[in-house]
Amino acid sequence: MAPSAQSEAPAALGVPIEVSSVSEWNTILRFAYTNNQTVIVDFHAEWCQPCKAIAPVYTNLASQQPFTYFLRVDVDGNRTRPIAAKYSISAMPTFIVIKRPPGEDGSANETGKGVVVDRLQGADFQGLTRITNTHASHAYTPPSNLKTREAEKAKDLGNDLFKKRQYAPAVDAYSKAIELSPDSGMLYANRALAYYKWIQSKRDGADTPEARNALRVKQMEDGVKVTNLEERWGKGWVRLAEAMLEAGSEESQESVAVDLRSEGRKVTLDAAEEALTNAVNLTEGKTKAEAQSLLDTVQKAIADLPSK
Repeated sequence: MAPSAQSEAPAALGVPIEVSSVSEWNTILRFAYTNNQTVIVDFHAEWCQPCKAIAPVYTNLASQQPFTYFLRVDVDGNRTRPIAAKYSISAMPTFIVIKRPPGEDGSANETGKGVVVDRLQGADFQGLTRITNTHASHAYTPPSNLKTREAEKAKDLGNDLFKKRQYAPAVDAYSKAIELSPDSGMLYANRALAYYKWIQSKRDGADTPEARNALRVKQMEDGVKVTNLEERWGKGWVRLAEAMLEAGSEESQESVAVDLRSEGRKVTLDAAEEALTNAVNLTEGKTKAEAQSLLDTVQKAIADLPSK
């Protein structure tokens, strides 16, 4: 259920990465380009005292920006000297910011490595903070624009009906939008949430356990669909986790043999935990806090399961 290996980052985020070779450098830049992530680079040298003085600041900034690559390149390293030469580094420390140009599609150019959009020389603490805050990348959000105007109108109608807690007609509106724009992960996420709220309302076609179970199946289908389409979108993983929890609810388990219910509950909780772990790692701010809160609840429920 975790994001596929193809989409996984080539190195850890949240800490500066000491680049060891041109090959590693190219791998990280290509990945960052494809995923539209900012790369900030600290060109330093072992003998450079200002480099050592600003290094803790660089490390702290990296910890605050979990969706940005912070690289360090030793200008005197045998295998990294060509990188410094390529970017005409003549003083240490020098910091550069590399980003994908606006409007370029990362998937359309696999060799793309971005362009330098900012540069800073010297151990300028305030300047480094400024360029980091200006250019740092944030949690991924899928495109909101749909393929047709009719799809946009159907989505807007669905949003309006959802706000009015008219979940059944909201589902119908989102379904119409999906017919017109079937590759939009955001639409599947919206419909999954509408199914979830509809089930909770227990009205308008969700009046019986059988009806709610049928809606749970559809909610799960949408949760799986959105994570397949947008595996880097944290909210999509939250939608899948909600579907997992509904699938493991007491009501949904009533048709399961009594001696199998405990195992079924564990399986769905474990799946929800994995989905929410992905959500926490892929989000920030309020969404991250909400995903973490739900993850804490799920982990407590797992800990409270009866042992065999």
